Amino acid sequence: MTSKKIQAHLLFAVLLCLSFFIGTGQVSASQANFSVNTIIPENQIDKSKTYFNLKMGPDQRQFITTTLKNETEKAVTVEVSINSAKTNVNGLIEYGNNTIKTDTSLAYPLDTLMTGPTSVVIPAHESKDAIFQITMPSQPFDGIILGGLTFQQKSSEVIQDASKAGTSVQNEYAYAVAVVLRETDTDVFPNLKLLTVKPGQENYRNVINTTIQNDQAAILSDVKVDAEIYAKNGKKPVYTSSKNDLQVAPNSSWVYPISLENTKMEPGTYTLRMTVSGTSANKSKTWTFSKTFKIAEKEARVLNKSAVDVKANTNAKSTNWLLIAVICLIILVVILILLFLLKNKREKQSVDTNSHD
Repeated sequence: MTSKKIQAHLLFAVLLCLSFFIGTGQVSASQANFSVNTIIPENQIDKSKTYFNLKMGPDQRQFITTTLKNETEKAVTVEVSINSAKTNVNGLIEYGNNTIKTDTSLAYPLDTLMTGPTSVVIPAHESKDAIFQITMPSQPFDGIILGGLTFQQKSSEVIQDASKAGTSVQNEYAYAVAVVLRETDTDVFPNLKLLTVKPGQENYRNVINTTIQNDQAAILSDVKVDAEIYAKNGKKPVYTSSKNDLQVAPNSSWVYPISLENTKMEPGTYTLRMTVSGTSANKSKTWTFSKTFKIAEKEARVLNKSAVDVKANTNAKSTNWLLIAVICLIILVVILILLFLLKNKREKQSVDTNSHD
């Protein structure tokens, strides 16, 4: 991936945060070929925000509108998707299209409650409305349903524009508008569970992946994580991780990777000790987890082979029996050689003594 493309994806992440938390008047960027405006309805909870934050009733239906404006000299095709909010490995809430697995606790994915266009063609220097229909669940619920609308120019047009400009660099921009739906004013508090702990890789680097579930319809903010992994009978941690200022989406499973800092993964039995704290609705809570897990020898070997920049972990307590066996064999051979030489020397001395007699 080129540095230009990386910058574009970083900008996308920034725009997601801006569209949800800051609420500027327009979701747009000067580098893109189009802009997005939201038309705020009467049942918006806070009309100073430009993302959709709606209070509705059970089985209620409503249309919401976004206006797409083409800033260029030719038609632009914008692809549209409806997505449920999820938590990524960086501890950030994803409002855009992603491959993160949907959590089992999510009863109402946003794309099952909303319908709308999958693409919009905007003529040059014109605007077009993208209209979405919301149908609320028939059963009342507390908490929130959280997700987003993503708008991105069709990739083939971006490639064509880059080709005409005589460059292989393709800047892809996407905009996400958050959607928050609720039926009551009753607050629910997030609830975290540690589901799994297992070895894996992140960007070809060894990690221990912990999967944490928030099974409630509420955002957990100001999240702080402290994690330590101990080898069996170990007194000090072999791996540690600490992060703060994270977020967890409602009804989402969150993979939190603990980096091995480019060290070799050693097979054996380990124990994870983790503390997670956060706030929601002006209340704070701390969860403490402990879980024993195993790293199989074959699993460690496969991961170490594919990992980049692997080095030995000086904190690891595992024993390399093959190395010990080789060292012992070398010592044994040296001893045998010394004994053989000593025996020959004594025999020679004995022969010399007898000859003098």
